[in-house]
Amino acid sequence: MREKIRKMLPEIEWILDKGLQEKVLASYEDALETGGWAPEDMDRIPFTLLIPDCPASYLTHVRGVTRMAYHAMKEFNELYATPDGKFRMDNDLLVAGALLHDVGKLVEYEKAPDGGTVKSRLGKDLRHPFSGTVIALRNGCDSAIGHIIANHAHEGDGTLRSPEGVLVNKADFMNFEGMKSFLGMK
Repeated sequence: MREKIRKMLPEIEWILDKGLQEKVLASYEDALETGGWAPEDMDRIPFTLLIPDCPASYLTHVRGVTRMAYHAMKEFNELYATPDGKFRMDNDLLVAGALLHDVGKLVEYEKAPDGGTVKSRLGKDLRHPFSGTVIALRNGCDSAIGHIIANHAHEGDGTLRSPEGVLVNKADFMNFEGMKSFLGMK
């Protein structure tokens, strides 16, 4: 299963720490098994249930958020990082947090009898920022990655997000709000 996940999420290779790559893969494996999904389902699950007939998959969304946050981080570091390392965002923290920001959706959602996707019982009780944080932490990810996951959505509004968390939050909403705008939704 891990090799399938690695192929579907090639951005995992952007994480320089091989041990952290394995923790991200383990988190995905855990979430997929817990949610009753196969890796291939990530390309069929809608990235949100808030957009009727959502045209973008979970996989496309996760990759989009990761890629946008990563490239923004590279530009930020090039422009703002000082020689002593101040104002330099952490590559591995950002990429792992971006890849895992919605991992909780794999347990928040379940397959409906008609083949569609609906909220699971767990999803009705806990939104994905909370379940995703638990999944990442129980698979060995640092609490700084858990912070990004927990605070990437509206639950993090009004909190002090880490610099990497700010970029993941903004990239997530750029994808979500951009899709809604294209579809003429408010």
